[in-house]
Order: sequence, then structure tokens, then C-alpha cells
Amino acid sequence: MDSPTLSLNDLPVEILEQIFSYLPLSDRKAVSLVCQAWNEIVFSRRFMKSVALNVIMDWEQSQVHYLRASTRRYRRVFIFLGPETCCEFDFTVIIEILDLFGNDLESFHCMSGFTEEQLWKVIIRAPNLQQLIVGVDAESLKHERSFPVLGRLQDLGSLVNVLQIRGLDMPKLTQLSANFTTASDALGSIDLLRRLTPQLRNLELFSMEYYFSIDELRCPKVEVLKLAGQICAGSDLAVRSFFGGFQCLKDVRLEFNVTDRILDVITQTCPRIENLHFKSDLLSSDTFQLLERLKSLKTLSIMGSIDFRIALECKPLVSVKRFRLQLVILDDGTRIFGGFKKMLPNVNDISVKLVTHVQPERALVHVCRSFPHIRRLTIADATTRIRMLSCTTFQNLRNLYRLEELTLKSIHVPVAFMHRNKCLKRLKIKYFHWLTDGDLIMLADLYPNLKYLELSWCRKVSIRGVEEFRARLPDCVVHCIQSRL
Repeated sequence: MDSPTLSLNDLPVEILEQIFSYLPLSDRKAVSLVCQAWNEIVFSRRFMKSVALNVIMDWEQSQVHYLRASTRRYRRVFIFLGPETCCEFDFTVIIEILDLFGNDLESFHCMSGFTEEQLWKVIIRAPNLQQLIVGVDAESLKHERSFPVLGRLQDLGSLVNVLQIRGLDMPKLTQLSANFTTASDALGSIDLLRRLTPQLRNLELFSMEYYFSIDELRCPKVEVLKLAGQICAGSDLAVRSFFGGFQCLKDVRLEFNVTDRILDVITQTCPRIENLHFKSDLLSSDTFQLLERLKSLKTLSIMGSIDFRIALECKPLVSVKRFRLQLVILDDGTRIFGGFKKMLPNVNDISVKLVTHVQPERALVHVCRSFPHIRRLTIADATTRIRMLSCTTFQNLRNLYRLEELTLKSIHVPVAFMHRNKCLKRLKIKYFHWLTDGDLIMLADLYPNLKYLELSWCRKVSIRGVEEFRARLPDCVVHCIQSRL
């Protein structure tokens, strides 16, 4: 007896939702054209959380007409209509969008500036905001408006001057980022900043100059911290007092020159850090010895210059699994990476950014020779120009006998230089403008057990090329991001 045929339309909505959840946005758009029922599923409230409405400089007011007719309820909006404060015409478009989606809106990000009055009009139309990233024109601050309580706001980004609005009340705020480019903004924001930091779990601060002493802030609940600019340019006592106030700090990113003095304070006062990124003009042996205090460190990311004369004599950092490096000076790379090998015996995930203009691949060569057991490798070019790695350089990847995931970003590696690898399961290729359909087929032959392929801005790859790749590797998921596919 023949079993009944079951089509996708016969499946319950819950099963279809699960199937569609694995599709990238471009494929979900294609699915929405099949029938009205599928359109309602792929653009339901659940899926709209990951979809943003982008209103950018070439936006025309007539497009609002199509939004009025649409059944899609956008939960995220991103706006950029120019770097200056919004003119009345542009703001009229923004208001129309807010009138359509304001009650559903959870994230509002505008790179164009607002006046204080305009920001008030935005906030009263979006009462359920959870994320707000905006900037305010300082000259418009009158402090006369009474702002409603932002009762659901969890994430606030001040591009400029927002924290000077004294009446902002955000009882559930846990994440804050702020940029201070003028003394007036920094000093005018310090009162609200002092009130907010005790409740935060994620804090990001950038200061163009040293405007206030960082020890004025207390952050007992902060778990994720990012500091940049001159924010820590004060006295040793102020820096020690600031970091001494943390009780839960796990993730630290320091985008300024970190001296051994500052690192000494951080590793003493916050020994439970799990992820650490810092920059240093001259990494020394003492720098790495200070890291011995971080017994829970999982990710170590360093950027800067290293003294080729040093001997890495610190104890093994056995807890570290991920190593990110962007080093400028490697005069004696063999010895230095030999020290890294002893210092980081359990690393299985390495990311290398190529920065030097002379022999940029040296760091990559040393990584492959010193860490042959790694499972994940990322190679990226930190400079503005895309450089070609030589055949000899790329052959060093043969040493990585356990490699399962490879990410290549903004570098030129002819597919002919790549070697066959049956272990590789995931391949991510980003900004490979030269990659063709023929190259894609060669990748299928080189990596027969690939389960995931991600293509970002690979402009010469066509839909036909992707289809042929899928035919050769039917078990491999292909994800195309920001491309014409």
C-alpha cells in the first residue's frame, strides 16, 4: 500500500517556523513569494526581530506609501540621512515611520543628529524601545522638556551629548555606550553617568581627551567593559580605584596604549577576567608575566609592537583557548612564537591580522608551525589594501592537521594555492572580490566534508555557481551575506 505524499504545506506552522529559522534573510524573502501563508510565517513577529528597516540617504518619501501597505511590523529601524542634524523634511519621514511602527519598535538607531525636541518626539512614539542609539545637537539642549520614563530600555548609545539630558529615566538600563569628543559633553554628562553605572552590566566609553577622572564611576555589576581614547589617562590611584570597584568583570577590551602599570592594576584588581583585549606600543616579558594572575582567562587578544629581544618566561596560561594577535614588529619571530607555544599550550583557536607592509605573512607562517594542533584559524588583513599571499606561505596550512574551521577575510588567496583538507567542516570567505564560480567548484573538491560555507561580498559568484556547489556538496549549508545573491 502506497504511503500518502506529504508536502511542506501539510506541515504544522510550528514545524515550518523551525525549518525557515535556518534560512538567511535572502532565502526567507524568496520563501515569502511562494504563498501568502509562508509570507506571514517568514515575516512574523518572531522573524522580524532580526530584520532592520534601513532608511538611508537615497530614501524617497514616496517609499513610505509601500510601508503603509505592508503587513510587516518592523521591530528595528536604522536611519542615516546625512551626518548633520536632521532637517525638518527628513524628520517628517522619520515621524511617518514611527507613526506606523512605533508601538512595535524595539530598536531605533539614527546616525543623523537630533535636536532635543526631535528626540522627545521620537521617544513618545516608541514607548517599547529596548535599544536606542542617537546623538543630540548640543546647541538645542534647553532642559525644558519632561521626557517619559523609558521603562523597557536596556541599551543606550550616546553618539554625542545624549547624557546631558538630565531628565532621562531608564530604570532597566543595563548597557551603555558613550562617546565624549568635547569637554562640555563629558562634564555635562558626568552626573547622569554616575547615576547609571551602578546598574550597568555592559559599559563602553570613548574619550577624545582626558576630561574627567575615571574613579568618579562605580561599576559593581559590569561584566563587559570597553574603554578607548584618553579615558584612563589619569593618575595611578584613579585607575586603581576605578578597577577596584568591579565585582563581576569578565570581558575587557582596551583600545588604547596599555602600559604594564595599567595592566598590573587590572590583573590585580580583576583576577576573574575571562576575555582580554589590549593594545601596547611595546610588549615586554613583564607584560606577559602579569597575565599569570588571570587564572580564568579564555581569550587573549593583543595588538601592537613586540620587543624581539624578550624572553617569554611566564608560566603556561593553561586556561586560554583563543589567541588573537596583530603584531607589527617580529624581528625574531621564531623565538617569540616558540615562547607563545610554551605560554599557550591549550590554544585551539587563533586569529591573525596581517599588518606589516614587508613580509606580512611571517606571523601566519609562525602560527602554523608553532600551533599545528589548532582547530580554528582566521586570517585577515588589517590594512586597506588586499594583498596576495604566496603559494609557499599558504602551504604552511598543511601543518594544521586538525583544522576544522577556516576564515579568510580581505586577503587574496588564489584557490589554486589551497590544499586538500578532509577535516575542514566550516569555511568563511569575506571580501573575496575575485572569487569566481569556477573557484567555488574547486573548493567543493578541496573540502569534500564541508558542512558550512559563508560567502560575504564575493561579487563574481553567481546563483548558478552556488547551485552547482550545492549539487556537489548537498550536505553543506551555503550562506551568502551582503552580496547580489
